[in-house]
Amino acid sequence: MTRLNAVKKAAIALLAPLVLLVVVVLCAPIGWAFPASGDTKVQYQFQIIHSFGGPGDGASADGLVMDGAGNLYGASENGPDGGGTVFELTPGENSQWTETILHDFPVNDPSDGYNPIGRLAIDQAGNLYGATVFGGAHGHGTVYELSPGGNGEWTESIIWNFCSLPNCADAGSPLVAPTLGPGGSLYGTTVVIAYQLTPGSGGWTFNLLYTDTCNVYGCGLESSLTLHGGNLYGEENNGECCGQVYVLQPQPNGQWDLTVVYDFPNGTRESGSVPRGGLTFHDGGLYGDTAGGGSNCVKNGGCGTVFELTRGLKATTINEQVIWSFGGDAGAQGVNPGDSWVAFNKQGDLFGVTGLGGESGDGVVYGMKPQPNATWKYAVLHQFIGTDGVDPNAGLLIDSKDNLYGTTGGGGEYGYGVAFELSPTTQASK
Repeated sequence: MTRLNAVKKAAIALLAPLVLLVVVVLCAPIGWAFPASGDTKVQYQFQIIHSFGGPGDGASADGLVMDGAGNLYGASENGPDGGGTVFELTPGENSQWTETILHDFPVNDPSDGYNPIGRLAIDQAGNLYGATVFGGAHGHGTVYELSPGGNGEWTESIIWNFCSLPNCADAGSPLVAPTLGPGGSLYGTTVVIAYQLTPGSGGWTFNLLYTDTCNVYGCGLESSLTLHGGNLYGEENNGECCGQVYVLQPQPNGQWDLTVVYDFPNGTRESGSVPRGGLTFHDGGLYGDTAGGGSNCVKNGGCGTVFELTRGLKATTINEQVIWSFGGDAGAQGVNPGDSWVAFNKQGDLFGVTGLGGESGDGVVYGMKPQPNATWKYAVLHQFIGTDGVDPNAGLLIDSKDNLYGTTGGGGEYGYGVAFELSPTTQASK
């Protein structure tokens, strides 16, 4: 189940309590294919911490964030009232997690927005920020805030109703949640615009940063934005061939200019194509993945890549290195990372997911370790088989103990996806 299919899926009518104890499933740990240090080897133990789609629950979650107490938060695209939910997963004893529905978006009250999408943003006070694809005052989606209260209740506020500007200049139907920036500002995209929302004493102010000049390849500002050095970096599918990485830079006159950082030249061979999940800065490089392209597979435009962009000797030169091409071993090592992003732990190892591939074709969690010769070692950490999830549909969250957390769009006990954890252990190499 892809993210867009989940949005279009008919509403789920489910009744029952809103607090559910998770069903815990443990699978045999799968080890890295290379040593961690000395004579030890890192292995990861997989655990389902929640299966979505049960009575009164949401379905098809889309990534997780964590607060300082170790609680997980996310949004599901469908819910008991059909419009989706925002939920919390709280850890307890014996590896048990408890789900609490913080907000239910009802389809029968479209002014509230419905079908929340993307990974939430969370600030230091624990406020959550997200976006809905539909609903709101004009039917074109919203940006919303959920604030915790002292009695355990959460209050939802609509920050922005899309299509509020004349001639609907602010567009609508966002496909990603906003990114949190300095001063509590939010930055996000729809397919055709990039925007900023700034908090103030009188409420939130909307600033239109950029409007895409759509061409024969269409409009493509559909990735989340990454804030770095005061600039915003994103991906679009509106390049000369196969998509672009771009930067939005603030100008002295208050406007923002878009500059193409890298234009993917060939979507069927070595270079990637269709970048759309999101970008990650690490150790001077800019990393991401592509849904297509790569050298291991030319079927249907390629199986996808992980790429690194670095600045060349000339300030204007950007070099791309494909550090992994998916589709090897007839797809057993993963295929099509899709709408995901990559994440790094404090040791500099890279982690991600693919929506397809693995021995069962239901997707994998993978890890990559940098090597002294500028190459990377790749290992599949978990292969999904349906009962434990299908289509891991977003990037991973890594906590301070190097535990990995993620979600799938389908599969699990009820068929509507899971939240999962992969916990590292070490044992002597043999």
